[in-house]
Amino acid sequence: MEWSCVPRIFSSHFIAKMRKRCLHCTYSSYCRQHASFKLVNKNSLKPSMWLNQHIHTSYRPLDLPWWLCVKSIFHWNNETINVWSHLLGFVYLCFMQYWCYTHFLPEIKAVSSDYLVMASSMFCSQICMILSSSYHIFGCQSSTKRRKWLRADLFGISTGLLGIYLSGIYTSFYHFPEVQRLYITTLVGIMAISVSIPLYASKKSEKRLGVVHLVYIALALFGLLPTWHWVQLHGGFSHPHVMQWLPSLVILFSLVGLAFVFYATLLPERLYPGRFDIVGCSHQWWHLIILAAMVYWHKTGILLLTHYHTSDQYMNGDARLGLGESELLFGTKAMGNSTTAF
Repeated sequence: MEWSCVPRIFSSHFIAKMRKRCLHCTYSSYCRQHASFKLVNKNSLKPSMWLNQHIHTSYRPLDLPWWLCVKSIFHWNNETINVWSHLLGFVYLCFMQYWCYTHFLPEIKAVSSDYLVMASSMFCSQICMILSSSYHIFGCQSSTKRRKWLRADLFGISTGLLGIYLSGIYTSFYHFPEVQRLYITTLVGIMAISVSIPLYASKKSEKRLGVVHLVYIALALFGLLPTWHWVQLHGGFSHPHVMQWLPSLVILFSLVGLAFVFYATLLPERLYPGRFDIVGCSHQWWHLIILAAMVYWHKTGILLLTHYHTSDQYMNGDARLGLGESELLFGTKAMGNSTTAF
């Protein structure tokens, strides 16, 4: 790192010698003048500042100014992968949204609701990514700021789940508007619960954190209900459309479930404390798998919309022929060949 008040004509060796004489660089955890900081171990911090009790080293010091927090993402520490996984995910999702708006949706002659739902769903994922990255960038400053950024991070997780549900419900029940409205209305209630989670977690305690985890698991499991309903509306698992697209749902649930396993069990660092401080800890796996799930689901939605807009049955408007409203809502009638929905 270059010392700003030293002329550039001096060698890096001379600058290094001068910095050794800096009292802040020598005795403080960070130096504003030289824009440097020292990593510390968990014994130098309160437990509230730990990633978890099994991550022992490579923590950034307390009270870093915001610009040093930003600079720290370019140095190896125990938050580097957490930051960059979702920061790059945010950039990728922005690119995907731009591509959808300028190329994909116009090419398939999408309707206005397609534009709205795809934009909203991807925007929810972008919020999740950027708030997660911000929490891991600025959460090292103090316990108070860490709690505030944690609430923002939890809000981002809630928003990301809503985005997944929104696109899933919209595309799954694309030709069943009554059912689609029912589940989207239900999403409003889920949104209220999701928004309240960060507020409920503001007073940090082990019990309340446990409740928060259970609520998120319940929100994730809620997706099984519309999945079952979707299968019933198509007459069962043997229907060609179900056989084609059900594996995508299985992959999504498997990815989200695997991510929660890492998040809850703190593996592998629970088994080998201190060995996964920088690379390979559970939270990094959580980040990478959640990002993979979101990207995969958005790509699946794109493929499904393409299928709808290029399907002969969709173009002929025959997808809902012969179904009454109660049958649509409760799936009480198996669909024959003339009423197959895609």
